[in-house]
Amino acid sequence: EGQTLTIDSSQLTIRPGKRSLDADLKLSIRSSQGAQHTLTLPEQAVLQTVAINGQPLPLRQEGRKLTLPISPGKQDVTLSWQEQSEISSITKTPQLDLGQPSVNSRLNISLGQDRWVLFVWGPKLGPAVLFWGVLVVIIILAIGFGKVPLTPLKNWHWFLLLLGLSQVPITSAALVVAWLMVLGWRSLRPNNNFKYFNLLQVIIGLFTLCSLAILVFAVEQGLLGGSPDMQITGNQSSAFNLNWYQDRSPSTLPQATAVSVPLMAYRIMMLLWSFWLAASLLNWLKWGWNCYSSNGMWNKKPEKEQLAKTIVPEQK
Repeated sequence: EGQTLTIDSSQLTIRPGKRSLDADLKLSIRSSQGAQHTLTLPEQAVLQTVAINGQPLPLRQEGRKLTLPISPGKQDVTLSWQEQSEISSITKTPQLDLGQPSVNSRLNISLGQDRWVLFVWGPKLGPAVLFWGVLVVIIILAIGFGKVPLTPLKNWHWFLLLLGLSQVPITSAALVVAWLMVLGWRSLRPNNNFKYFNLLQVIIGLFTLCSLAILVFAVEQGLLGGSPDMQITGNQSSAFNLNWYQDRSPSTLPQATAVSVPLMAYRIMMLLWSFWLAASLLNWLKWGWNCYSSNGMWNKKPEKEQLAKTIVPEQK
């Protein structure tokens, strides 16, 4: 007496589509004797193919039940099915009963490149969307920068600016912030008697060109680039390929969930952000020009004649 069949591993992959959901299941089974093993498929599942050790089998499902002929030894079982369901904002792996507890369960949700993943949850070893932690940091920075009197930007200006710049490298975003701060400092401190006044003006000019290029790049990335960087990481996951793992599972496999919206929603948000940035940038550039030209724009060197006139009286 005792258990004669062991499920060493399982991998369930789903690919949601516009009209149907495609699912694949791979099982690694060891058995000490020949038997029949029954799986319970999800509701609305229509079986497509079944193969054992690469050999297709003409098996049919009976309701939600599918009976597999198991031989002694190890065998790899592969089956696929379809479900008539349109892709929605909430995508969940189907409920599947393997007939007995198993180990090394893997779940995979393969979303197309036209989806924007917002939240995920499932087994502990899986992906995480780190962007929401970044958003908290952005809010804190926006509140802090809004209290700095060097720039005319308010808290919500900083929040929207940093939110759009979150899709570019952090060093580039920091450069834009530093550019605005330097312009504010320029209007208060240096004058044309400053020793390195001309060098400072050149640096600020280059600073301005680089910052404008970064803002243009951020707009281009949002409107024409790929998917937004939600900083999805964990278990070799990405924005289009979400993976979960559970070492021990009951007969019913665990479920994983992903919340996503069409990528067009991100494009529309970036388009609105671009319009806001263009309108705000006109005011910021006007303010920046006043800062840049305060106390003079260039420290001209005194001509030789003027130097001679000033030096001769001193000698007399």
